[in-house]
Order: sequence, then C-alpha cells, then structure tokens
Amino acid sequence: MKDGFAHFDRRLEQLEEKKAALDEGHRLSVDDTGLMKLIPTGARRRQIGRMIPLRAMMIMAVVVLCFKGFLLYRLGFGVYTAKVAGMAQGDTMDRVGAYLMQVDPVTLWIYEVLHFLLG
Repeated sequence: MKDGFAHFDRRLEQLEEKKAALDEGHRLSVDDTGLMKLIPTGARRRQIGRMIPLRAMMIMAVVVLCFKGFLLYRLGFGVYTAKVAGMAQGDTMDRVGAYLMQVDPVTLWIYEVLHFLLG
C-alpha cells in the first residue's frame, strides 16, 4: 500500500514541477500524430532576470562618459573643475552629481580625443 502512495506522491510532485515550468513560459507543439503538447521554455524567467539588459547599461555608461568628455572639452579644465567643486558644496544630490562628474581617466581620454579631432 505504501508503494502505491509513494508512486502517487511522486507523480503529484512531477505534475506540480511541470505546471511551475509551464507558468514560466511555454510554447505549443504538435507532434506527428496531431497531439498538441505544451513545452516549457522558461522565457519568462529569463525576461524577469534581465529587466535592464547589460548592453543597455553599457550604452548608458558610454553616453555619460562621452558627455563628460565633451563638457570638459567645451568648458575647459578650470571652469569644469570649478563647477564640480561648486556642486560638491551642495546638498546630497549635488555631492552625488559632483562625484559622478569628476574627471576620471576615461573622461580625460575622451577629452584628448576630442581635442585632437576638433582642435
């Protein structure tokens, strides 16, 4: 009698696992006999796992760094550092902005490239 219940419990666990897998995304497939089957794909798990893709984060970082380099080129070192120093004296958000806008090696490299290209 125990073996029958163990088999039944195992079958219930398998069905619950399959239902959970189907809830994460599935596709409909028709086999050679015409039977339609739901096949789990896990697409929803992958979609939720990457709300903001890595590529988008990298593009945003490149845009921000290029913007900083352009500002440094356009304003010059003196004015740029004075503005960043002024932001550092402000409230919390200004200090965060000053930290992000400080001159780093990548910004300096972009400045040098712009200076070389644009004169």
